[in-house]
Amino acid sequence: MIGPIDHSKTKKPASRTPLYLAAADSLAEQIADQPVGTRLPSEDELAGQLGVSRLTARAALAELERRYLVRRRQGSGTYVSRRVDYTISRHHPPSWSQSVRSAGLTPEVRTTGWRLEYPPPEVRRRMNIGARQQVLVISRDRYIDDELVGFAETFLDTHLVPDLPQVLEPSASLHDVLADHYRLQPVRGWFGVAIDPATPEVAEHLGLSGRPPVISIRSRTDAVAQNSRPVELTVSWLRADVFRIEIDFDT
Repeated sequence: MIGPIDHSKTKKPASRTPLYLAAADSLAEQIADQPVGTRLPSEDELAGQLGVSRLTARAALAELERRYLVRRRQGSGTYVSRRVDYTISRHHPPSWSQSVRSAGLTPEVRTTGWRLEYPPPEVRRRMNIGARQQVLVISRDRYIDDELVGFAETFLDTHLVPDLPQVLEPSASLHDVLADHYRLQPVRGWFGVAIDPATPEVAEHLGLSGRPPVISIRSRTDAVAQNSRPVELTVSWLRADVFRIEIDFDT
């Protein structure tokens, strides 16, 4: 049950706080302990429970959506949301699946394609491979609890992962295969992170409305067992409303 706004918390000097922000702050406190996926009351019901107009309730929900505290699904309602902490550091294994499992959620990876190609210049430079060497490219979609939350393209040195298409199951963790099957001792060798508006292609792939911000991660994995030779470079796009990126940089 959502309670009314506590106006005692909005007195001077916070008295200039717009009513919709006060309503959003009150609502954020009340849903903080609610499980992910809890459905919130409708705008009309929220307006009555908070003691505000429907327009104010709508603006409060929009504010919480901007804070990534709720997610609105067209035709379904508004639900409590939490972002997954995805930490990038030398102390965390370069495994997307493990990061999701650590958050108490269920990851799933679905392979959508394989191909051999000559990689673009940045990939060649980051992986230290020649212009005449082809790499194996895997396209994979990433899901959490059956919801598409990201996708990635991974460029692999075929000399280090022979017969990978026969070894890697469609939903398996690539990091686990590199570690357990090929015994490469994979570690994160380099990464780059950016948050930008989704390109039309990325927005369409993820089923996003408009062009909201997405997280772009470029991450290279090195094989300690092969003199730290680069084994793969992954370019991934993740929904910013689902993931919270933390860079733990330790020199």
